[in-house]
Amino acid sequence: MLAPEVGVERGEPVWHMERVLLADDERVGLESTYVSEARAPRLDAEFDPDSSFYAYLHDRLGISFGDADERIETVLATPREALLIGTPPALPMLLIHRVSRDTAGRPLERVRTLYRGDRFSFTTHLGRQD
Repeated sequence: MLAPEVGVERGEPVWHMERVLLADDERVGLESTYVSEARAPRLDAEFDPDSSFYAYLHDRLGISFGDADERIETVLATPREALLIGTPPALPMLLIHRVSRDTAGRPLERVRTLYRGDRFSFTTHLGRQD
């Protein structure tokens, strides 16, 4: 299912980038991003993992974020995830799955972000579409 979510045919190369998320120098999450190598051919050489991925796409590649679908659920951290985030292994986490598209509606990325359940809450605004 990864291939259609990032806009490639099965077997085409895809970058996988994993980053530990920090807030005030404290580890608070783990983000795993998949993007087509064809969309970001020099990601490994040009992107600074401490910077904004969307700014890189826009400023270096001329790709603008359009929209995304997200699903949020609660999970328990695996031992590996807990080690990377610096939490106890069974700490409840908030897991966000996101599939993003550019402004033309083409698949852009698939992201899996795990946030510490003891450090985050989310607020949303819901509105009527006309």
